[in-house]
Amino acid sequence: MTIKLVSDEKIAVTSSKGNQEKWRENGRWYKLDQFGYEALAEAATSALLARSNIEADTPFTFVRYRMERVNVHGRDRTGCSSEDFLRPGQSIVTLDHLLSRVLGRPLRDALARLPSDKKRLAFLAETTAEYTGLREFPQYLTLLFEADALFLNDDRHLNNIAVLEQGGRYSYCPVFDNGAGLLSNVQLSPMDIAPAALIKAVKARPFNTTFNRQVIAARNLYGQQLKMPKLTARDIRSVIEPMLAYYPARDRGLIAERVTETILTRQKQPHS
Repeated sequence: MTIKLVSDEKIAVTSSKGNQEKWRENGRWYKLDQFGYEALAEAATSALLARSNIEADTPFTFVRYRMERVNVHGRDRTGCSSEDFLRPGQSIVTLDHLLSRVLGRPLRDALARLPSDKKRLAFLAETTAEYTGLREFPQYLTLLFEADALFLNDDRHLNNIAVLEQGGRYSYCPVFDNGAGLLSNVQLSPMDIAPAALIKAVKARPFNTTFNRQVIAARNLYGQQLKMPKLTARDIRSVIEPMLAYYPARDRGLIAERVTETILTRQKQPHS
């Protein structure tokens, strides 16, 4: 079924990759594919995170996405949607906005003055915990980086890490916005290049380092947080198979290969 979005409440969300169109309609958020198969990356990541320990063993949650066919400006598009997790009066506050306000200067400037990724990570985690009262924010940040490393999400910039605020009180934001993972941006990761070569080239945000270094630094400070059963190619294919129907038949095999190889490669890394 194609959902027609007729509202003018479009939001162009700026990221390090560009502007992505989003809509809020009937209590759900809709996001459109922009550079490739971001919707599949979102939906597949959330489906696989459902196999993890996040909601069973931690105080954290994650956003569940599903594939959608939407009609926007009279044109059918592929996208995904999720429930609006914000309660009335609640808002998302990014770490860039929050800590820049607290510090009285841009957060990026404060981080740039620190001599190592480990010190930058500790500053980010512990300053946020101190200001918000969220004592386990360092563990939350570690979990984010672990999930990004497994699914190769290279867009975890400082406006993609957030807390929830309501009346001056803070709570943990569900893990969200994983659409840049799994080599979904086919402009930066062209379909005609072997996945193995592409995987090696991807850098982790927000510290522009390797995923392994970022996760190892976080775990050395705060311990392992994300636990996933070992995934097989069959596990991954069973999750993404129905999602592939939203894409042209000529691309389905390539997308399946890229997604499967990315996850299998990343879970072999020392931090996994």
